[in-house]
This record gives sequence, C-alpha cells and structure tokens, in this order.
Amino acid sequence: MKLRTFFGASALALVVSASLSNPAAAEKFTCESDRGESPYAIAATPDHDHDRYAPNQKEIIKRFGAYVSSFDGDDDDDGDGKGDLLAVPQWVAYELKGLKPKANGEFEEPDISINRPNDWYKEPKFAFLWTDRAGVTKSRIDNSYDGIGSIWNRGHLAMADHAQRISWQASCNTHFFWNAVPQAADMNQGPWRHLEDYSAAASNKYERLWIIAGSVIEKGKPIGFIGETSKGEVPVAVPHALFKVIVRETGNGKVDALAFLFPQAYAPGADGQPRPTEKWVNCNKAKGKGKGKGHVYDHKPRLKTVAEIENMTGLTFFPGAANREEMRTRQAAALWQVEEKFWDPKGCAGQRYVP
Repeated sequence: MKLRTFFGASALALVVSASLSNPAAAEKFTCESDRGESPYAIAATPDHDHDRYAPNQKEIIKRFGAYVSSFDGDDDDDGDGKGDLLAVPQWVAYELKGLKPKANGEFEEPDISINRPNDWYKEPKFAFLWTDRAGVTKSRIDNSYDGIGSIWNRGHLAMADHAQRISWQASCNTHFFWNAVPQAADMNQGPWRHLEDYSAAASNKYERLWIIAGSVIEKGKPIGFIGETSKGEVPVAVPHALFKVIVRETGNGKVDALAFLFPQAYAPGADGQPRPTEKWVNCNKAKGKGKGKGHVYDHKPRLKTVAEIENMTGLTFFPGAANREEMRTRQAAALWQVEEKFWDPKGCAGQRYVP
C-alpha cells in the first residue's frame, strides 16, 4: 500500500484506520519531499485540541495536524536590550490521545514506521533568519546541523511516534524546524526519549494528556550557536535547558501537572562551536552489554514547580484552569504511577516503569 499523494481528510482517516486495525497492511512509509517542502497537507485535526493548555505568550504561530508551535521572533531573549534571532521554537504544544489495548492487552504503538526525510522541510516563514543578514547565505536551518548533527540532534519537541497515532503523514510533518531545537544526542536518545515513552503510557492510562515542551534561554548567560557563519549557515541557538510540562484533567475544570527541566550545559569546543559538558546514558547503552547497561531512568530529580519554569521562560501554563495557582506552586514528589501494562514494550531500553 503506497500513499504518496494528496487526498482528503475523510479518505486519510479511512486509510489510517485500516492500517492500524490490520497489522498485515502496515508498512514502512517514506517521508517524501517536494523540492525541500512537505507534500503532506498541514491542517488541524478537529478531534485534537492542541491549544487547550498552550501558553498565552505567542510569537510566530503555526498549527499542524499533530501539534501547534510558537517560533521565536526577533524579541530580546537574553536581556541585553537588543532583539535576538534564536532560530528555535519558543514552545510546542499538543494533545496526546491514549491508545486502546490490543487483543493481548498491551498498548503497542501503531504498527507503522516512517523513513525520515533526508533533509528537514523548508519553511518560507523563516526567511527573516537569512534575509539581509550579514554572512548568512544559506536558506535552510538544516544546513546548520551539517557536521554537528550527531552531537546536537535535531531534537523533536513533539515526538514523531506520538504524531503517528494520528497518521504517518502527521508524523512526517514533525520534521519541520517549528518542532526542533539543538539537543544533546545522548539526552535526546536517552532520558528525554524515556520521558516521551512515559507520556505515551500515561496517556493510555488517563485517555488523554497535553504536553508543552520548549526552550530555556537564561537571561544574562552567554548563548552558544551552531551553524558556521564562515559557511553562510544560519546561527541556531543551543538552549541552556529544555522543559516539558505534562497536563491531565481531573474534573471540574481542574488539572494535575508534572513539570520537568533538562539542563544541557555546554562550552565552546576547539572549533568554537558549543559542545555538551554533561553525560547521559542513551537507550541503546542502557539496553546493551557494555557501560550503561541496566541504567534506570529516574526523572524525579528533574521535577520542578510550574512556577519555576514560568519564571525561567516568561510563559504562563494552563491558563484558565480552575486550580492554576495551586498547580503552579505545587512541587510534585514523584511521577504519576503508570502500570507496566500501559507501556509500549518496544520503548527505551524496555524500561516500562519509573522508580
């Protein structure tokens, strides 16, 4: 079954439904490119409310089928009184609906996988990042990762696997820079991935969640950039930290929330570009036979109050929630208990629990 052309939303729903209900029909799809642009319709999904708990603070907004993103404009992010061009999202928000259990009782992700596009998709709205900027001659953020992408991954804020719960086309459309920041490779492929797996499992238990993730640029702290201006590449800021806030509704307009902070310290390397100074254990090492085997991902040390994340980012989380003030100052001592049966057995290192 090859799906390589445009089709209406109702036809898409039928095809995706058939793929998910009939594992024999599932196949690996390739995210194709139309001269660097996405050939897949970028349209909101009416049964997902991605904006429901998105922050009030918005810069350059775009809505996709699987997420909504606020991209950084030319505001003053580092507090030096001058406008900045960071070339990263301010935040990404999305609703994640839970799966139904399969016949064996397990909550396996859709039996679909995608081959990522060779280059991430172009976005004409980002032209302000390379137009009339001294030394910038390339019109793709993707080029800024050339030669350094294995150190700083194009780190998804909305996970591609979460998006494929909607459709494989929606998953392909997570490969825009509306949805990525430079993220230390082993963090992206280790604790951040495991927390994504936890989020998916929690959505299976609670039926739906909302996830807000984004960049932390600390005021008064020097910002490192990838992208070599000597090669005409767009400078892309490396966030000092990443945040993730997971929200679930508890009734009567109230919410419960978990807020996480992932610091990613860095220092200039020999080539002048930033290099991570902290070590993480990626999923392959945690599952393998060598150093790191058996590593347990413990997210409790990264739990923060929502107020702390708000103070660091200037954002306002879950506006309109009846118990917002209570939730913004509450310090969670642990993650929500999500039993093993709700986890995908093919997740990070096979670790289907949190300590």
